[in-house]
Amino acid sequence: MLSLFPQILFLAPFSASLIRLALACVFFLMAWKHFAAPENSLRALGVLEIALSAALVLGTWTQGVALLGAARIFLDIFIPRLRVLPLSTTLLSLVMLLSLVVTGAGVFAFDLPL
Repeated sequence: MLSLFPQILFLAPFSASLIRLALACVFFLMAWKHFAAPENSLRALGVLEIALSAALVLGTWTQGVALLGAARIFLDIFIPRLRVLPLSTTLLSLVMLLSLVVTGAGVFAFDLPL
């Protein structure tokens, strides 16, 4: 396959790590906004989002965490009152989570390829 910049293809393994960090920021922002809500159910959702964010930063059980995160994002899509971010951000996060399921954790992770 031809590449426009073949000199930077050595950076490809770092892309999954960058995706993990971006998703961790998204889940942390969602948790921050849910902790500010007066309802206890939304605060419990915030605890789940903090756990997802921490697991994504560390790169532990990345594919399982990505599936759990995708389920969490589906809740935002089908129950709009839970959504604290725009729909476009929510859908982009879903695509990024599904790409982590396929590609794995990346270079800087505690996951070991099996």
